[in-house]
Amino acid sequence: MYDAANGGGDVWINDIRFKIVRQLGEGGFAYVYLVKEVTSDSSSISAGGLAKKVKDPSHLSDDGTYAMKKVLIQNNEQLELVREEIRVSSLFSHRNLLPLLDHAIISV
Repeated sequence: MYDAANGGGDVWINDIRFKIVRQLGEGGFAYVYLVKEVTSDSSSISAGGLAKKVKDPSHLSDDGTYAMKKVLIQNNEQLELVREEIRVSSLFSHRNLLPLLDHAIISV
């Protein structure tokens, strides 16, 4: 994940593969990327990995593009803050907020 998120390439979040398109922004210890879900030739975006996981199909992108946030965690206190952000983010459902579709904590 580290190499892919820094120089392009593919990122796996759980069992779903994404291609990093470009970096959208950064601040503090976090980076936001535009990513596109990679599906096999025989499957479409609507049948892809996220389509099988997401409860509300209105949260799916028509073209398979999504925002991905990467946070660099340096200690246990920061890890707990990220876990709390994940928990709280999953509570919201509002048209002005991007929904949290999936998450992974990956050790590098």
